[in-house]
Amino acid sequence: MKLFISFLVAKFFLTSILLSQNNQHATVIIIGVSHTESRFMNADSLLLVLQKVKPDLILDEMQSPSGFYTKEKELRELPASVQLRTKLGIGKKLSPEKMVLYEYRKLDSNIIIRPFDIYIEDRNKYIRQDKEWENKFFGIVNDPRYSKTFSSYQTDLFLQYVRLNNFLYNITRKSYFDMNQPDVPDSLRKMIAVSDPFIMSILDSVALPSSLRPYYEYNKIFWRERNEKMAKNIIEYIQEYPGKRIVVLTGLLHKHYLMDLLHQSPLRDLFKVVEFYDPLLARE
Repeated sequence: MKLFISFLVAKFFLTSILLSQNNQHATVIIIGVSHTESRFMNADSLLLVLQKVKPDLILDEMQSPSGFYTKEKELRELPASVQLRTKLGIGKKLSPEKMVLYEYRKLDSNIIIRPFDIYIEDRNKYIRQDKEWENKFFGIVNDPRYSKTFSSYQTDLFLQYVRLNNFLYNITRKSYFDMNQPDVPDSLRKMIAVSDPFIMSILDSVALPSSLRPYYEYNKIFWRERNEKMAKNIIEYIQEYPGKRIVVLTGLLHKHYLMDLLHQSPLRDLFKVVEFYDPLLARE
């Protein structure tokens, strides 16, 4: 009888411990990055950040399957040709946040690395088209033949956009610490609030190539849906890895969207969002 009671007590405590572990808050650290290397933002400096944070799970802004991930969402080995090219400093370099995944895995063989972006059929084509649209639009906007016809409303919006865009561009030339300060997401929100009415007003009032408006309208919807899916994927990883320390590496333009969507999530009780330089993080 005593053995039976002891067994029940032991089972009760074990169940309590498991429930406690499952109810632990995950810690989510979203690190906004620039996809191109600069003097102060590179794989080495990002590696130092990860070494201080000591994540259990790293989420990468990439899709599965892809050249980097299998359909099971496992990080592929870095091809020997890429390793050699990187070592010799020739050809196109891997972005810092991609390179650091392989570097950090050498230091922590237990690290879990997963993609969290949506699947885009031809990702390189999508990136190229986005850049082409931007070059066409702002090439026209900066043409005096058009800019001289701007209303005072359009000119004011454009000057606000240029000021915010220059601020953010300069931030991406500094450091991960500078780029992830609270005023940066605020500036991005302001820039989006200014750029959308400006772009729409120009599309409505200037004789632009017919392809510019449909692409902008499609991409605006796609951008929202993409961020929503990315946030949903982060939540799913939080549920899969309860109580873990999760680093999210994402382009700076995504960060404020993801932060807002995570804070609005009905599953908000499962996690807390902190910055990588938060002193409380080191004491957890």
